[in-house]
Amino acid sequence: MKRVIGVLTVLLVLGGLAFAVLNRTKDGPGKDPVKVATLTGMVGSEKGPFFGDQRVKDALKAKGLAVSAQSVGSWQMGNVGTKGMDFAFPSSQPPAEQIKKQNGLTDVPPRPFYSPLVILAHRTTAEVLLRSGLAKQDEASKVWTFAMDPFLDNVAAKKRWEDLAPTDRPGELSGKLFLTTTNPDTSSSGALYVAMLAYLLNQHQSVTDRATVDRIAPALQEAVNRQGQMKNSTEEVFVDFVSNTGGPLVLAYESQALDLTFKSKTPPDMVMLYPDTTIVSDHTLVGLTDGGRKLGQVLTDDADLRKLEVDFGFRPSGTAGSAEFAQRVQQLKNGQPEPKFAFAPDLGAARIKQATVPETSIMSDLVDALKQKG
Repeated sequence: MKRVIGVLTVLLVLGGLAFAVLNRTKDGPGKDPVKVATLTGMVGSEKGPFFGDQRVKDALKAKGLAVSAQSVGSWQMGNVGTKGMDFAFPSSQPPAEQIKKQNGLTDVPPRPFYSPLVILAHRTTAEVLLRSGLAKQDEASKVWTFAMDPFLDNVAAKKRWEDLAPTDRPGELSGKLFLTTTNPDTSSSGALYVAMLAYLLNQHQSVTDRATVDRIAPALQEAVNRQGQMKNSTEEVFVDFVSNTGGPLVLAYESQALDLTFKSKTPPDMVMLYPDTTIVSDHTLVGLTDGGRKLGQVLTDDADLRKLEVDFGFRPSGTAGSAEFAQRVQQLKNGQPEPKFAFAPDLGAARIKQATVPETSIMSDLVDALKQKG
């Protein structure tokens, strides 16, 4: 009898162990379930699709994070306020510095990824620019560039599209010559365009004082304000162009064009041009809580998330990120023997110069100068 009871006891113990093993297997071999913290924050509109993607959600969940991201214009974030937020993720450093200052933070916010500004045009428009000396295409790399100084010379002379080389489709291009951008009061891309123009108008030097702002203000107003009313988000302007309702020249992020290309959704006649002096949008994450700071860290360091960042066209920071971006662009090139346009993984090698962004107070002065009557 004692022997039977002993056997039953052993079986019960083994059964319990087996049940425990099966239970643990559901959450992964030998691992406890990952505790997930839900974070709330603001992101620039161009990052909305990234945080909405299920693959990104799964990768973040594996790190114990779930993100509820609200799309807000980068320069509006400081005005909206960050109470109850875990993070703010604008599309450039100046608004990030403003948010950091408002919250009394001293740590250096990470830049998980970045993207240069580019110009989008339709093929017929690009050909007019080519014949007018405002654009060129490198024979070897096939990369298009846009001549910013000659463009500003034409703007200063109040040139119109009709004054440029004739187009094969009369009437398609008419009116004032300008780049369609976003409102620099609210949107990072619009503000960065102002910074880029200020750099060019100041003889390719960063603007550092109010006297220089006043000196270049008339030319700055002519270049920006001639487009009329501006939209508040880069995504709006980009969607307008893709749907063929936008202006002939549209400022966008390289990431937006690359994302469409990866998804094979690029308009058949779209051409992407790098300004020969461009500016980089540093997507800077301000962590307002421990959870927000962890988000910045995993977006920067996690290999799976870096690959997803490249999938959405962003250039991850650091050596590993640069290599992954270049490899993916090369794969894209190999898959399309005759691409409509080419990307430049190394901006320096493509002879594309970079403008510098003024400090936040000077940026505010430049944007304010646009509101003065020109």
